[in-house]
This record gives sequence, C-alpha cells and structure tokens, in this order.
Amino acid sequence: MTIHQIIKILQRNIKPYEEYVVEYEVMEAMNTISNGEELIKPILELIGNYPMVDFGTPGYLVHFVEKFYNKGYEELLMQSVIKTPTSHNIWMLHRCYNNANDTKHDIYKMIAMDLKNSDTTPIEVKKQIDFYDWD
Repeated sequence: MTIHQIIKILQRNIKPYEEYVVEYEVMEAMNTISNGEELIKPILELIGNYPMVDFGTPGYLVHFVEKFYNKGYEELLMQSVIKTPTSHNIWMLHRCYNNANDTKHDIYKMIAMDLKNSDTTPIEVKKQIDFYDWD
C-alpha cells in the first residue's frame, strides 16, 4: 500500500460522532511503509478537520504519529494546533507538554495560552485548554 492509498483509506474511515477505526491491514501498511513520517501531516489534518470524530484516547493514529516524537512530529503538531485547534489536538499538545525535558515545553504552553486568549478559538477548545495544567 502506498502513502496515497493509506491516506485515502484513512479519510474514508471518517464518521462524525463515532469512534474512529483503523483496519488491521491499514495499520500493518502504516507500520511497514518506509516513509511513514509522510503520514504525520495528513493524519494531523484529519484530526484538525474533523473535531466531531472520536479518534480515541489516544487511539491508533495518535500512537502512530507519536512514534515520530523528536523526529519532526512536534513541529507539525504545533502547526496543526495553530491552524485548526480541536479538543483532540490540544490533548495531543498537552501530552508533549508533559515532558518537562522537551526543549519546546514553553512553546507548547505559549500556543495553548495564545489560543485560550484568542477571540477566534472555539469555546470547546478553550474548555479543553482550561482542563489541563499548563504550569
């Protein structure tokens, strides 16, 4: 399976207000493809563009992208959160923030606080930001 095929299948699996499911064959393809890091951005876009989908806590997609922690994932996550903040990607950002040794620790907090103070941030995202401890 190619990156393009995997992305198409991941997009087809979107069902608002339902738990997101990734079939075993797709998981296997994601785990064995040589350029898996190319899936990070499209997965983050899915999470950002479909706030009413239950992607799990953390769910397979989060587990997959977190394999690229310290390999570019955090930068793409921050871009995604700034562009399209959702309750789910705020939760993902806080997971990164929880690593006090992460060199971007203060940046995660700054992004969250900027979103919290923005007039354009959806109220449910602001509530999610308030739910977490950022100190």
